[in-house]
Amino acid sequence: MGSVHVNIILTVLLIFLVWQGIKYHQSLLRKICQHSHFQMKQLHITLLYESLCPDSRNFMHQLGPVHEELQQYMDIQLVPFGKSRSEQSGAIFHCQHGPAECEGNRVQSCVISSTANQSAQVKFVVCQMFALDSSRADQCASEAGLRTDVDHCADSESGTKLQLQAELVTKLYQPSFIPTIVYNGVFNQQLQDHSLRDFRGTVCHLLRQQNLLPSGSPVCQ
Repeated sequence: MGSVHVNIILTVLLIFLVWQGIKYHQSLLRKICQHSHFQMKQLHITLLYESLCPDSRNFMHQLGPVHEELQQYMDIQLVPFGKSRSEQSGAIFHCQHGPAECEGNRVQSCVISSTANQSAQVKFVVCQMFALDSSRADQCASEAGLRTDVDHCADSESGTKLQLQAELVTKLYQPSFIPTIVYNGVFNQQLQDHSLRDFRGTVCHLLRQQNLLPSGSPVCQ
């Protein structure tokens, strides 16, 4: 076989491989786009708060009813840690409002982690935040429809690990004020300020902006 024929065959083979590569990447891009579209069917909200923080407690007056109304459009992550800090790999925690807050943060982490049901998580947290301490944790968990061994988790290494995880998430945003509300993983001071004044209005604004409400939906009107 002459060198000309070999070059022709190699050229055809190269064109075929390039064409296959283009088809593969087009298919991969379509899948990524479809996946991204699926993921963005809800507004992602990260709430950084503390168990005994008065400002966090005040925000719960908004969180409860707004989540109950708009929960199908929201994917919420509750992070009870705030301005706390750990030492010695979690052997010691220092909290803004003292040891009782450390206990409260820990208890809330334990109960939140016991279920993937965000409605139950929010109901528990709102209930617990209006208690004077963590003594109502079992009652609040029961009212939220949860069955969990709160004391066992809070008194074990599991509670420590959950608070260390909460610390890692909190440090990603370096909050200067608690509570801090983060939308779609990006902190925005203007959205933060609006959320503290009008959480529902802010959520509705973002739902409209991101086309997450069905056409003609009466929600947010």
